[in-house]
Amino acid sequence: MPKSSNDRDTAEGRAQPQQTRSQETWNAILEAAATLFDAKGYEPTTTHQIAAQAGVSVGALYRYFDGKEAVLKELYRRESSSLRERALAEFSIADLVSRDLPALLRKTLALAFRVYRERPGLRRVFGEQSRKIPELVELRRALGGDVYRAVHQIFAAVPGIRLPDIEVGAYLATVFLEALMDDFLLHPLEHPDFGDERVIEAATDFILRYALGRIEPPTP
Repeated sequence: MPKSSNDRDTAEGRAQPQQTRSQETWNAILEAAATLFDAKGYEPTTTHQIAAQAGVSVGALYRYFDGKEAVLKELYRRESSSLRERALAEFSIADLVSRDLPALLRKTLALAFRVYRERPGLRRVFGEQSRKIPELVELRRALGGDVYRAVHQIFAAVPGIRLPDIEVGAYLATVFLEALMDDFLLHPLEHPDFGDERVIEAATDFILRYALGRIEPPTP
């Protein structure tokens, strides 16, 4: 199928639309894929199902995407960009200069929990496939790098932090947060009695005790 002069090539070898009508088709395909990935998972979903859900032909889907993996990559790119925008919108200058570590931790975790509760099936797909598909692995690392830098800046600015190595401390806190998101939020049936607020408070307390040097050593 010939490309419109108003379409441009993407890294996937297909055209990203510039015309309004083409953009609507592009968005419809992405929304259809997100709906199916959320409900069915990644592996069971096919390009034929995505096209049918979007109300377009399979040929129309392949005009813009090389296949299901390319659709997932675009969804993940959009998600990464959206997360950064939401984080910037969530925190005011007053939050960032307050140096109130408990409040910052609770607010950060509350935002993460809200995001992960939106379309949890799709989040599971992102979590699983971002460990398998090389391009998504890199995008996940970049997003993790953003979290690490934010944690490092907070630890470096907040008085009372008693970490002998702030860089390693920020890394370990980042790993803890990522593991919490993946385990508790992506596999909720394993923890049916844990409410979000209960986990947020416990996680905040855990990080505070670690960062402020209040974790007591084990008794000999």
